[in-house]
Amino acid sequence: MDITILKGILTGLILSLPFGPVGVYCMELTIVEGRWKGYITALGMVTMDMVYSTIALLFLSSVKEYVIKYESWLSLFIGLFLMIVSSKKLLRKIELKELNVDFKSMLQNYLAGVGFAIVNISSILVIATVFAFLRILDNATTLTSFETVLGVGLGGSGLWFFTTYLLSHFRRLFGKEKLIKIIKLANGIIFILALFVTVYSTRQIIIN
Repeated sequence: MDITILKGILTGLILSLPFGPVGVYCMELTIVEGRWKGYITALGMVTMDMVYSTIALLFLSSVKEYVIKYESWLSLFIGLFLMIVSSKKLLRKIELKELNVDFKSMLQNYLAGVGFAIVNISSILVIATVFAFLRILDNATTLTSFETVLGVGLGGSGLWFFTTYLLSHFRRLFGKEKLIKIIKLANGIIFILALFVTVYSTRQIIIN
């Protein structure tokens, strides 16, 4: 296997580490509504990682300049968006649903994952940083770019397949009350972080 696709897989693994707000959302969905809904939502996020990887490979300089120029406004928008989402989850009653799978709900979950990832357009900078560190951009050609993007998809989808598999087992092992408390705690942390990002971004906009 060409080393380029291995670098792409590594990039996909890094981007899909389930520690960011979108990752937490996918994990919560897995616990509340089942493994496949969480996984399909994560695939929506992975799809956008592939799209942003393509943009980074083709138009890095211009896109990077644009993102950096409006970074404070983008961060403010993301912060407000996450505050709204997390506060709604904190205020509403969480109930673990019966596991059922149908095409319509799967499509909605996939589009939700895409929507969350689109909002986080600043992830292009993260992708560009990883690409630079792995020296992917040094000798980029049409073939290597394709292999890189394919690797990002394989790495991300593979990691989320494993993550949702583990979470589905946690759902069976832990009681409902404990799982609900964990979900509430995760959303509380997201709200606090989003509030910090919103305040900091507002301050940067005022200063500049």
